[in-house]
Amino acid sequence: MISFGFWNLIIVILVTLVLKNNWRLDDEKAAWKNSLFLKSSIIQRLIRFFRQPIVNFLVQAAVVLVVTRFLCYTGWLVYFLNQPHPPLWDFKWYYVASKLAHQHLSPFNVEIFNQSFCTLTKTCGFIPPFVYPPNIIPLIWFLGYFSINTAFTIWIVMHMLAIGLALWGANILLESKSRALRTICTISIALIYGLVYDLQVGNIAIFVAVLILWMFIFARKYQDIPAGICLGIALCKPTLAALFILYFLLKRRFSLVFVCVVTATSLAFIGLALTGNSLTEFLSDAARGFSLWLNDPSVSPYLSISRLDLMVVGPRLFPKNPFFAKLLSDLIVLILVGLVGWYWYLQQSVTGWSKNIYLAEMVLVSCLSIAINYSQQTSSVMLIPAVVFLLNDLLYQIRHCTFSRKRMSVWLAGVCCVAVQTAVIHGWLIGSLAKHWNVKAGELPYFMKVTIFALPSYAILAITLSILVLAINSLRQKQVLKFQSLNRVSE
Repeated sequence: MISFGFWNLIIVILVTLVLKNNWRLDDEKAAWKNSLFLKSSIIQRLIRFFRQPIVNFLVQAAVVLVVTRFLCYTGWLVYFLNQPHPPLWDFKWYYVASKLAHQHLSPFNVEIFNQSFCTLTKTCGFIPPFVYPPNIIPLIWFLGYFSINTAFTIWIVMHMLAIGLALWGANILLESKSRALRTICTISIALIYGLVYDLQVGNIAIFVAVLILWMFIFARKYQDIPAGICLGIALCKPTLAALFILYFLLKRRFSLVFVCVVTATSLAFIGLALTGNSLTEFLSDAARGFSLWLNDPSVSPYLSISRLDLMVVGPRLFPKNPFFAKLLSDLIVLILVGLVGWYWYLQQSVTGWSKNIYLAEMVLVSCLSIAINYSQQTSSVMLIPAVVFLLNDLLYQIRHCTFSRKRMSVWLAGVCCVAVQTAVIHGWLIGSLAKHWNVKAGELPYFMKVTIFALPSYAILAITLSILVLAINSLRQKQVLKFQSLNRVSE
């Protein structure tokens, strides 16, 4: 039998060869030849440092090992999840809901869902209710035709395809055609924790993130019908997608919103019909289920360590004072929304209230979607556009700007905060530390709760602010460049 170490060596060699063939700047070298940014003394010293043979080798070795580990972990995870009795986690909720829909029963009814969950998955006790909207039922209907293991295998394949679409969409949005930057973009996105963790638990966040990503690609080409359909389907998880409806209304893209609403409404009524529900019955069951769902430790802002939205910041800082806890969280969210609104106003003023869709706006709406609503680790896949934005901003600085310590510091802060949303923090640090305490019983020390375990929430806030600062700075620089070009023409 060939040992795993042998296959690991083969993967290292293959990764090295692929990276070597794709680590080329191509035409970017010529475009950067006269870059004032790259001629800065600080950047020149940095370039000389990384060109030293030992440093160059260490950087290349680190990249190869990180990519190899990611591929090995993903391969092992796919193999492990396809064993006879895999830990199906979130997928169980979708599978049980689909099975109930096939029996013309309502998964939104707490008692029916709990009883069926126990029967179908052999997991009994307090089960958090199914709190998704009815428009998800037609989308997961196919799962009910298969056994739970077969359905989960199909689910895994769909996740792998979704990851491929996410990487493809991100490369479309990248403003460079060089192989090196596309490779960096792909690796950076692949390291976002939610990308693989979503596969691990079988959540639908990756599907929603991909739909929103491609919705943006279609929308900026004024293909409103496919964009609206993508957004309408993405509303199966409204906490991640609903804010985009408001954004497109403000952009006066009414045809896109109309298609989105028609798609979501049609799916919702089909879902109600399949589960034998009327709208009033669904609302009654959903209200009762939602109140029970809020009592689950993984949801509670006072107990949960998996949440990364800003609504947990106040409860962590003031666990014994609910009023100040809610006030602080609401204040942070209100200020953040106000700043994003201010940027949107500046952008629209400069572009003459254009209906065009800009990446910076889309990234900020994506960040707000996970910052101001209930969000867990799988939701970090919504940061895929943020990675693309940061790379595009670096390209913009190199092509058009002189080196600025302040701007580069903000950019580095954004990159570091995106790095917080990788397995380094979520898996290795938070995951390993959490094993030392009974988190669900509230035994986590206060100091740990407001520092290490709050890092993902703080990072989301910092990412949004850093992107906001970079976007405003770019907007002003573009105005200056446009004014200078107009002056040259007039002369």
